[in-house]
Amino acid sequence: MKRSKAALVILIIGIVILILTPVFKWVIGPTLVKIPDNINTTSVYEGTLTLFVDPTTLQVLPPDTPVKIPLAITRKDVSQPSKSNGNVAVVKETVAAVGPAGKTFLSWTKYYAMDRKKSINVSGNNSDTNRQGYFILLPFFLQKKTYQMWDDDTAKLGDAKFVAVKKIDGVKYKGITAYVYKVAGQDPTITPPLGLPKTISGAEVKSILGNPNFAVTDTQQYPITYIKRTEATIVADQKTGTIVDLPDYNETYYVDASTLGQGNIKIGALHYAQTPENVAQVIDDCAKYHNQIDLATTWIPLIMLILGVVLTVIGAIWFARKKPA
Repeated sequence: MKRSKAALVILIIGIVILILTPVFKWVIGPTLVKIPDNINTTSVYEGTLTLFVDPTTLQVLPPDTPVKIPLAITRKDVSQPSKSNGNVAVVKETVAAVGPAGKTFLSWTKYYAMDRKKSINVSGNNSDTNRQGYFILLPFFLQKKTYQMWDDDTAKLGDAKFVAVKKIDGVKYKGITAYVYKVAGQDPTITPPLGLPKTISGAEVKSILGNPNFAVTDTQQYPITYIKRTEATIVADQKTGTIVDLPDYNETYYVDASTLGQGNIKIGALHYAQTPENVAQVIDDCAKYHNQIDLATTWIPLIMLILGVVLTVIGAIWFARKKPA
């Protein structure tokens, strides 16, 4: 009696597939999940810019008469394949905040260079500045933990703390799992906000303080230190790390008047929130990649596991049976 060589081959193939299954699941599969080169997402927000001082003189306005300017804010994130490479994805971000009569109050264009697998910003690689540790996209497969995010205005890292899990619907894709994070921070800005001046004359200092005898020289220019306080809620798709909703975003700006014997003087506040219609569209933009992610990280390993078990069992049973020589 002898054993079947074909059975031995099937048994070996089954065992090899079983050995490779966890390797694909935990090593190979995740490397296939990368930032693509076809990002083209528009985010739309509605908000209000509130000024508590005259922006030209820095004179504090009466408490009951702040200037409130409604804003329509649009942000576009578009892949830049010509600036990217196999390991780094470059995304161009353009933002415009438009007020009444079509006047633009805030605008900028930035280039982010991100590690394709980790989604974290890297230095150089056609980015416009070094934001090491900053996320425009949070990492793939978000965890219930705190992530550090970069603020260009303060050049500091801030914490995005996990607070909740929620289900959120797009137009096409429903019941998408999203993680909610709270962001808070307060630091001096590296450039004046809201188009305000870098310096102020001694005469203006006296006028603001209402003290003509304050010990400054009228004609001398004094540097101004601005402080930005941020409080926000962000909602991100758990699989792709894409921020799909900003339901509550607040920035408050102050002048640090401690050197003048005063506390912080509130000069302005910016509040905005993403429109519900746009939230649904952004969810669809990122959820369309879920099937590709699931295929690489779940379905292929599962198929390998089932195939490996079936071949191993068949091969073992067949090999165990002897046939006449």
